Amino acid sequence: MLKMESIHKRFNGAEVLKNVDLKVKKGEAVALIGPSGSGKTTLIRVINGFVLPDNGRVVVRGKEIDYRKKDELRQMRKRIGMIYQLFNLVDRTSAIDNVVSGALGRMDRGFELISSTIGLFSTEVRERAMELLNFVGIEDKAFERVDRLSGGQKQRVAIARALMQEPEILLADEPIANLDPRTSQKIMELLTKINRERGITIITVLHHLESVRDHFHRVVALKDGEICFDGRTDCLTREHISSIYEFAGEYECAAA
Repeated sequence: MLKMESIHKRFNGAEVLKNVDLKVKKGEAVALIGPSGSGKTTLIRVINGFVLPDNGRVVVRGKEIDYRKKDELRQMRKRIGMIYQLFNLVDRTSAIDNVVSGALGRMDRGFELISSTIGLFSTEVRERAMELLNFVGIEDKAFERVDRLSGGQKQRVAIARALMQEPEILLADEPIANLDPRTSQKIMELLTKINRERGITIITVLHHLESVRDHFHRVVALKDGEICFDGRTDCLTREHISSIYEFAGEYECAAA
């Protein structure tokens, strides 16, 4: 499904990713962990083409991505959905309007795309959006303005919007960072459900190691821009965690 080979990336002279190799199979759920500044967010932004690597190859479904060709990038992004820490929703519009906008990610140029960008979505698209709002458990808020929703409700809207794109890969950048523990658990259960029931490959950046242990079989750890652990979650020991984070501190209880 996804293969990254010898990925390097520099920002302002600092090497953020160093010779990163990563393979993810179709239908896998992978947790990406590591201290702040280790390169996690940069890595997933390379996957969706928002950051161009300085060196290396990214292969999606057996096809190497040529970052110089906009059409290739657009075709790749059709297959990759994104969930953000801060939701990235349009607050002054309704939940359903935010969800239908996710359909833009899989449309080609032409009348369909132009019509949709000015709000002329088809009845079929809006019905699909309602189905997804029902799937994520928030159909009763479909016509509420997003700025009136709770953080957990906003994240459900954002997940429904990403699913509207019909992705094969779903990337999530710290999707529970701004949520309380109970809501975080519910959102992680929803992502697990998406992976298991829909077979969508999921790569999630997380800081909370209990969530990693509860919901993922595979974990990849970055430190100083390099992969320092890649294996089964149950093989992630206290010693590994101490090495990854240098000082285990807040992570020790999750590792016990």
